[in-house]
Amino acid sequence: MRAKGIYVNVDFYAGCIYHYLGIPADLYIPIFAIGRIPGWVAHALEQYADNLLIRPLLHYVGPMERPFVPIDRRG
Repeated sequence: MRAKGIYVNVDFYAGCIYHYLGIPADLYIPIFAIGRIPGWVAHALEQYADNLLIRPLLHYVGPMERPFVPIDRRG
C-alpha cells in the first residue's frame, strides 16, 4: 500500500487477526468503536465541563494556490 501513498495503521492488522479468530466481518467496526468509546466520552465530558469545543491548533505550512489538475492527468 505504500506505493499508493497509503500507510496502514494498527486497525488494518487487527482486521486480519479478527478474520483468523473467526470473528464475523460485520463485527469489525463495532469492535473498533468499542475500544474508542471511553476516549470519545472523556473528550465530550471535558468539553461540556469547560463549555468549550476543543479543536487541535493547526498551522498549515504547505504550498499555497496550487493549480488544479484533473484526476485523469495526475500521476
